[in-house]
Amino acid sequence: MKRRHILALSALPVLGGCAATAPAPVELPLGWAGVGNTTGGAKAIPEHVFDVHDRAGLDAALRLGDKPKIIRIHTFIDLCPGGVEAFRDPEFNFDAFDRAFDPATWGRDAPRGPLEDARKRSEKRQADGSVVRLPSNTTLLGVSPGAGFLHGMVLLDKVSNIVIRDLRFSDAYDHFPAWEPRDNGHGEWNSEYDALSLRGAERVWVDHCLFDDGNHADKLEPIRLGQRVQHHDGLLDITNGSDLVTVSWCRFQAHDKTMLIGNSDGRITDDGLLRVTLHHNHFHACKERTPRVRFGRVHVVANLFSAERAEDFGYSLGVGIRSRLYSEHNHWELPPEIKADRLIRRLKGSAFTDRESRLNGQAVDILAAWAATHPGETMSADVGWRPDESYDAAALRPARPDQLVEQIRAGVGPRRA
Repeated sequence: MKRRHILALSALPVLGGCAATAPAPVELPLGWAGVGNTTGGAKAIPEHVFDVHDRAGLDAALRLGDKPKIIRIHTFIDLCPGGVEAFRDPEFNFDAFDRAFDPATWGRDAPRGPLEDARKRSEKRQADGSVVRLPSNTTLLGVSPGAGFLHGMVLLDKVSNIVIRDLRFSDAYDHFPAWEPRDNGHGEWNSEYDALSLRGAERVWVDHCLFDDGNHADKLEPIRLGQRVQHHDGLLDITNGSDLVTVSWCRFQAHDKTMLIGNSDGRITDDGLLRVTLHHNHFHACKERTPRVRFGRVHVVANLFSAERAEDFGYSLGVGIRSRLYSEHNHWELPPEIKADRLIRRLKGSAFTDRESRLNGQAVDILAAWAATHPGETMSADVGWRPDESYDAAALRPARPDQLVEQIRAGVGPRRA
């Protein structure tokens, strides 16, 4: 695989009472983030390189705002250490909420009144404490084994030029999910937090990270109001017109709705934005949305999708409204009862391209398999663009396709310092 040129950083002074060593050289990303010349905080002066060991140190570094900065994370920072009682409004009670809004007596109207108001106050208190907002021109690096963020969301909201590498994002747990009684016709619990969320962000590179739900898998949660409670949203969502994003060499594991690209069918202003490259990632036991795309020109190349159990797999690539999803050289390792037509799901989309992909080691024509099981429906194989027209896509294609799965399994996730 070809490599991009490297920006070298000078030696650093003593910071925060401990000797700061020079960070590793910063590679420029391939794919759409490379088109945007995404460098993060590479231009930081030595005084704007921070070694962070706790939340207080993180908040201090972020107060620098949009000036170029490098934030080196050394520990697994719990963004919500107090648990549910640290944020629960005194007037909110879970059992009382369920009794009040039981569909058998309340019906299918949206919750309202003092209990719902108290839930919203509780949710706001959690958000105020557990959401980290990254400013522009930031490099966020994990530099010690296990470095990352627990029980919270890292948010990139209307910012640009961000590099995030070698971090674990785990268990972005919403203690106060919203009950939406008409969702999917039977009602659903919907949570607020993604582990990492891009909203109107541009020029972002996420590389060698790990995303999971920690010890709180939603499938283990209780049934309330007739539906299993969902305390997690996405692992990495890219919405609200975000653009020029590359996600590479990351592991996503044991999650349901994993990655959303484009948040609404009606948000037509997203057309022309949401340009995203996903390469050399491993999606393991991720049930769906890996990714689910609306509007964007999304290149999904040289990724691995795997599951040991059929119940842990729904679909991989969601072809949403006006999406232009270009898939190539991807590998699926799935139970034998999962056939090729289930690798994609049509969600109002009209076009999908795939080439050189494999299911359990065998070449597969995904679009033809889907068409054979959906008579009367059509999807074009022409998505109206080719990655090679925009960047060096050849650098992302495997030189040895037979070795790709092994390379991904060995190479994804945070690298040890």
